[in-house]
Amino acid sequence: MADSFHFSISMISRGKSKSAVASAAYISCEKLTNEWDGVTHDYHNKKGLFHSEIFLPANVPKEFQERSFLWNSVELNEKASNAQLARNFIIALPKELPFEENKRLITDFIQENFISKGMIADLAIHDESNEGNKNIHAHIMTTLRPINEKGEWQAKSKKEYILDDEGNKILNKNGKPKTRKIELTDWNNKGNAEKWRESFATLCNWYLEKNNLEKRVDHRSFERQGIEEIPTIHLGASASALERKGIETDKGNINREIKKHNSLVKAIREKIAELTSWINDFSKALFERYEQYKQTRQDEIDNKAELFNLYEYISIYNDIQGEKAKNLSCYGRIKKGNADLKRFVKAIYYLKDNNLKTIADLQEKISSLQSKNKKISQDIKAKTTRIESLNKCFVYADIIKDNKQIFEEWKNKSLFKDNFYHSHKEQIDKYKRARVFIEKITGSSAIKRKDWQKEIENLEDEITKLNDNSQSIKEEYESINHIKYAVKTVNDDYGIDLSIEIDKAIKRGEKPSVIAQLKKYQEQGKKYEQRKEKTKDYYRNEER
Repeated sequence: MADSFHFSISMISRGKSKSAVASAAYISCEKLTNEWDGVTHDYHNKKGLFHSEIFLPANVPKEFQERSFLWNSVELNEKASNAQLARNFIIALPKELPFEENKRLITDFIQENFISKGMIADLAIHDESNEGNKNIHAHIMTTLRPINEKGEWQAKSKKEYILDDEGNKILNKNGKPKTRKIELTDWNNKGNAEKWRESFATLCNWYLEKNNLEKRVDHRSFERQGIEEIPTIHLGASASALERKGIETDKGNINREIKKHNSLVKAIREKIAELTSWINDFSKALFERYEQYKQTRQDEIDNKAELFNLYEYISIYNDIQGEKAKNLSCYGRIKKGNADLKRFVKAIYYLKDNNLKTIADLQEKISSLQSKNKKISQDIKAKTTRIESLNKCFVYADIIKDNKQIFEEWKNKSLFKDNFYHSHKEQIDKYKRARVFIEKITGSSAIKRKDWQKEIENLEDEITKLNDNSQSIKEEYESINHIKYAVKTVNDDYGIDLSIEIDKAIKRGEKPSVIAQLKKYQEQGKKYEQRKEKTKDYYRNEER
């Protein structure tokens, strides 16, 4: 999990046709009967349960430690047909940690965030992968109402009359006093989700560090972290099972394309960092050399038209390689000479094809490649999102098919229509919701499986082409990398400070865009140096 972060929160409510007893039976792999509706939920044959446990605050009677008693007490206390019964968490645990450490990690999280606040928490740790800790995760159910030492459930909120400045009740249009809802706990605060996610990430990283593991997690989205990578989509149980058997699925193929793109993005980012590092070192070396050199060459420098001539650097670099080859055997000289000539010709053609002459031109090219790659990443993200939505349409189409007969029967009824609806509410509502969702995604409530599949295939083809474009950008960075290496080698003996180049460009009356590129080039070097120093400081502190 240290490569990703999964922490989902949902509500178990009757309004969504859910049951707290059913959910508890599922996560604990037990057989439980719901006393509210008399339905028995049997999951005792379900595999993958590692551990289950109920945590109670200090004031709660011990009988609530029994799972059936706890959740039936919750069910029977709630009278409304749409009552919220429990909060449900599914949290991926770090597969790098041994089981006992994961157990301690999730226990600490529960005690710190739930039990200390007065909630009761039901924990189950699962791993259905059958591959040894590959998909270890925790299910947690928490209560929504406070409970006293007598085992009596308390109110979640209360109503308060709204008063005017004189302390009189304010009436609404119907002549009834206006009221407002006052929460009696902070359990439903909107900011809790972020706090819980951050708390788990902090604890998780502490346990990873304690166990001498380098990997870390971040509860923030890629976008909030400033990461340009695209997150993979959730496979689900059926697709995961097929993939483990070596059977490719549509979702699996999408994730493979996303990972392929992210790999290219990472490689390009590394090349950019490498180039930025070189720019910084290049400028620093130039400055040091120039301080020694400028007294004897000042007039020549002031009259020189171009201070950073990339063609000149490439030529001198080739000459240096030729001198090195003289010390080799005859065969070695021929082999090295041929290789150097190929690199020299490739570099010259790249400079010529892209019209690169100066450091300002090189910076403009790098900026252009960065913009192109960012646009490709955004396009792939948008197309991936669309594919995921279209895949959901297939699921809702099946729901429509399964419930169509009931819906049509209800629609055509003239007598006892309301009674029929209440008897088949779940099927009819599912049908309606599925139609609404499909219309929202496709603009029509009609089921057009072939059209959806064709659009998915077209989007996948477009993603493949975009990845090919990313590959081309990566190859361009390889050419730029060779050029910068040649310049660095020559710069061991000669160089000019970048600030002097900026001054010269201003004196020559260069276009503002050229001067801006030089300044941007210089600024990138400074930022890289700052990041490098921070990294060094971090590792110095780690060693202490």
